Amino acid sequence: MNRKMWRRILFYTLHSIGFILLYLVVKNLDFRKLLTLMMDFPAWKVVLGLILLVLVYLIKTLRWLSINSILDIRTGYSNLFVFFLFSGFLSAITPGRLGELAKIWFLKKKYPVSLPLATSSVLLDRLWDVILMSMMALSSMVLLISRFEFMAWSVILIAVLLLGCLLAILFPAIIFKPLLFVVRRQDLKDEIESVFRLWVKNRYLFLVPGLSTSLAAFLLLALIPVMFSVELNAPVSFTTSISAVSLSNILSSIPVTVAGFGTRELVFTQVWGLNGYEPEVAISVSTVYFIITYLGSMLLGGIVYLVSFRKIFRLKDLQSKS
Repeated sequence: MNRKMWRRILFYTLHSIGFILLYLVVKNLDFRKLLTLMMDFPAWKVVLGLILLVLVYLIKTLRWLSINSILDIRTGYSNLFVFFLFSGFLSAITPGRLGELAKIWFLKKKYPVSLPLATSSVLLDRLWDVILMSMMALSSMVLLISRFEFMAWSVILIAVLLLGCLLAILFPAIIFKPLLFVVRRQDLKDEIESVFRLWVKNRYLFLVPGLSTSLAAFLLLALIPVMFSVELNAPVSFTTSISAVSLSNILSSIPVTVAGFGTRELVFTQVWGLNGYEPEVAISVSTVYFIITYLGSMLLGGIVYLVSFRKIFRLKDLQSKS
């Protein structure tokens, strides 16, 4: 059996874990009750959720624009917004987060920018999401362990985590030095070093726009579970929603799930369970969150492609470059 076959077997084996988790979470659900709860969600709130998703993309586009400006890459806001929407569509329909890689190609094809600089731009933009999500997830773990009671030790530990993330932003060697030690491919190492130098040179300029826009975008996403929980007479705190969204997003990046299936449902049932709510409530909220954020990204990206994007890029061209 050749190496390619082994990789394929490993890929499907790992991704099956998410569906196994999903089965274990939903096997004892009352699906009739779940459907009844889902029917209680008004259509206007789903539309509102999609509007929040658009706002998230608008805010993240502003972050990417500020990063490009600092790197002296002259880009237009509207073009970057279209790139973001369509890359979200690609990430939803393809394995391996192709959308993030596609943004590099979009940037290089549309603007006179080198491949290393385009890669640096996209990587720096993506790293803000990773750093903020990690910070939120670590803080959420502390709150979950303390059952959302702000005891002295939990406040101190969260403060330490926040300080650690801030130090990682201001002193990126904390992130990059271990990464450079592990990477063996020279071309990849050179690219990482290029990003590292750019980050060090502009670290204070990146700090305010990067952190503020990333936080604003994340908090908007965390609003979605809150507003749907209210419809079920099962209100949760904003802190609870932040915990569920951050932990499920972190786990969905691990290659054991497709589109977050299994890991998302597991996190929501556990977090909502701490508030005394039944699994059906948690699954209904996680399902509508999935519909808005995941299927919503597909819808928005598909519309953008049909309306304007295919005039600039063709999927065939993208596939040949990927």
